[in-house]
Amino acid sequence: MSAPSHASVSLDVIAVNHVGRGVIAIEIGQPPSPGGIGETPLEDWTPGAHIDVQTQDDSGRPVTRQYSLCGQQGARTWRFAVLADDSGRGGSRWLHQHVRPGARLQVRGPRNHFQLEADQRPVVLVAGGIGITPLMTMAEALYREGRRFRLCYHVRSRASAAFLDELMASAYADQVQLSVDDEGARPLDTLFTPDDAQGWVYTCGPAGFMNGVIAAATACGVPAARVRRELFAADETADAPAPAAGGDRSFVVKLHSSGREITVPAGETVVHALARAGVDVVVSCEQGHCGSCLTRVLQGLPDHRDQFMLPEEHARNDAFTPCCSRSLSSCLVLDL
Repeated sequence: MSAPSHASVSLDVIAVNHVGRGVIAIEIGQPPSPGGIGETPLEDWTPGAHIDVQTQDDSGRPVTRQYSLCGQQGARTWRFAVLADDSGRGGSRWLHQHVRPGARLQVRGPRNHFQLEADQRPVVLVAGGIGITPLMTMAEALYREGRRFRLCYHVRSRASAAFLDELMASAYADQVQLSVDDEGARPLDTLFTPDDAQGWVYTCGPAGFMNGVIAAATACGVPAARVRRELFAADETADAPAPAAGGDRSFVVKLHSSGREITVPAGETVVHALARAGVDVVVSCEQGHCGSCLTRVLQGLPDHRDQFMLPEEHARNDAFTPCCSRSLSSCLVLDL
């Protein structure tokens, strides 16, 4: 995982385009200068990276949402796509309703918790709906590198398929396999063959969709260690992660840099306890979905309650998400 970029920058909206039913692509860059837009290069990024964008919820409260970058690497602008989510809390709706060319957005990043592995194993990319955004940049990179891959894109309808025209016109179009619900979608359990057991699987989309993809990959022999997933949005209707058998109890976090100890009472998150003590940690979803707050653990045993880290990452116990996770030991020493 790449180290998080904490600095927030103000970027101009260069263009807003409709790329599917209910989906807009927003292109942002540095404010204009005498030499033209984007004279100062934006930070470089790798396929799978995302940025944090400040928007507003339905009550007008500032909120932060994560969006995968889906433009060209090395360009002087960044591009991300936003699905108008009528079931959400309003962050995406505000962007749809208020963002126009010339507007300005506060952005933090990029960061990448969903990176392509650099070996030469074949890759299967499986996207559900707006989950196409990080995977299309991976497909472009894999094509340039000459690696063997295929991109399976599952959508409800062609009209709702974001970036479909762009994908079909791409140099790797013959590697794109489109599955459309209203045309007789391909069942997920037919996606993989035993040959795929030697490669990597990357999937992005709704949680239920990804669970089906992972189950199908596992059934074909793909090891869990070679399956990567990323939620494209927090499942705001889902129950919060269940507490551990021991329930919530007070514990101490120790800051490695200063030796300072901070008590985290039962019922209070680590993030809130740190903030109360004047220690800021970058947070966004506060539900254990996005990984914005991921913090290294140097000593102690975390009580993992997130849906971001993989099982093998949980087993290492060298990092945790302080927005929702707690401690099974009396003290956690954090790399803060």
